[in-house]
Amino acid sequence: MARPRTVSDAAILAAAAHAVGQAGPANATLAQIGDRVGLTAAALLRRFGSKDGLLLALARDAVATVPARLAAARSAERPMTALIEALVAMAGTVRNTAEFANHLAFLLMDLSNPEFQQITRQYAAAVETAIGAVLQAATDVGELNPARVDEATAETIHATYNGAMITWGMAGHDGSPAEHVRRHLLRVTRPLLDSPP
Repeated sequence: MARPRTVSDAAILAAAAHAVGQAGPANATLAQIGDRVGLTAAALLRRFGSKDGLLLALARDAVATVPARLAAARSAERPMTALIEALVAMAGTVRNTAEFANHLAFLLMDLSNPEFQQITRQYAAAVETAIGAVLQAATDVGELNPARVDEATAETIHATYNGAMITWGMAGHDGSPAEHVRRHLLRVTRPLLDSPP
């Protein structure tokens, strides 16, 4: 077994995310998570306090990392195109409907537990702020027509991403969730382009 402090929180959270995807939040165990990084369940308890503490840390990590990943599209030559690719890459981490169902179970836990719910609201707000910043950058460089972008556009793009993931999971569409997300995002954002193709 590794020495507990030689294993980073980032490595542990990545292992936790994998365990949630494979087994769901209720069935993922500290032993499974620890096995992936060479730590005992007891070592994880000492660091995070409980399984819920570890899952809360995983949720907080998403608040810190996902919006920053999306906001990075601001510096691209075509920010809107880069944002779509970033969202498609996020969808591409889901490999099958069973795994997606496990991630949905984590979201349902987020919505039913007040402590998780607060983090989920922070996440949604941060994601939409990041999308809004990319939309501004895209209008600044002339990729989007400013007359077609308003304060609700970031929320619409966020809803399109999440809705596309849900309909992919529900309907068992052919192809990957990434392809499904790309198709819907392109359909929604095409009217925003300064010169639609």
